[in-house]
Amino acid sequence: MNCRPNSPLKLLLAAVPVVAIAVACILHSSTSGSRYSSILRDPPSASQNHRRLRLVNLIKDPKTVIPRETQLVQNADTPQFGVLLTCSDGFFDLWLNWLIFFERLEIPDLPVFLFAEDEVTHARCLELLDQPRESGYRADVTCLPWDFVFEKKEGSESLEAFSYNEMGYKLMMTHRPTVVKRLLKEFGRHIIFSDVDVVWLKNPITHIQQVFMNIDPIVHILGQSDKGKICPGFSVYRACPEVIKLIDMWQDDLSKGDPSMNQKPFNNVLDVAMSKGIPVPDHNGNTTVKKITAAFLPNELFPNGKVYFEKMTDAEREGALVVHNNYIIGYDEKIDRFKNFDLWAL
Repeated sequence: MNCRPNSPLKLLLAAVPVVAIAVACILHSSTSGSRYSSILRDPPSASQNHRRLRLVNLIKDPKTVIPRETQLVQNADTPQFGVLLTCSDGFFDLWLNWLIFFERLEIPDLPVFLFAEDEVTHARCLELLDQPRESGYRADVTCLPWDFVFEKKEGSESLEAFSYNEMGYKLMMTHRPTVVKRLLKEFGRHIIFSDVDVVWLKNPITHIQQVFMNIDPIVHILGQSDKGKICPGFSVYRACPEVIKLIDMWQDDLSKGDPSMNQKPFNNVLDVAMSKGIPVPDHNGNTTVKKITAAFLPNELFPNGKVYFEKMTDAEREGALVVHNNYIIGYDEKIDRFKNFDLWAL
């Protein structure tokens, strides 16, 4: 991606030379719900890990916060992250494909959270997590039910695989900021949001850590490039008050506008936060206007669907770390394209 002299994009090269590799540019301006009711509410089995037990307790009492030792990790010398995905039953195969590729990487100390959009997804995920893996490696996955952030809703047993331009799909996308915000506030790690139509080919954490270790400027939002804007479908959120406030603004914009829009409201509030700043309250009740800094992940390492599937050569694809199967409409169409490029593991 080229940065024109009069473009609102500036290269992030001088501050941290190593980050030149990691950042291209910095932005200037079919089952009933009753069958699964006990699975949904019962505590996790003994084989599930300690972190999942902590989060189940958190879900039962929304006022309970995760123990303070996990909140303090954001102050460690090396930034620490968690990965968040959201999924409905109709997209479960894409989630499985994501998980298989992710577990092949065996990335240490990188917990994964799957927010289940419906009861069937939550139950299927819990069953999956108790199954043995052929490789013997099991990722640290926590499945979050709907009432992790929302009240129990009617008709939440299962959601079909909506196409990108269908209203059901777009309504699901409006849940994203609420879940991201909850994890940022109570888990204490920076959050990498990944759509389920993404494949992690190689470990991207080193590159993301290099950006988040930079202190001049501090990068608050990091994301895949999409026509000069941040794509929320693969994005990273710093655990800090500025980003929490930004997400509040994003939620507010979504609540007032057309639910069929998601990426545009995010970038609208991001532009305001970068150019004018946003009011951020401190612990004493005082408010300070602070500006947000956002950066692009480089296309050669984090290509979107148009770049990876249509523009890259085979040699260039070998260098990709994470590929997003966007720029195509339709569930079956996404799977077929994955299959054509040997990115389908099921």
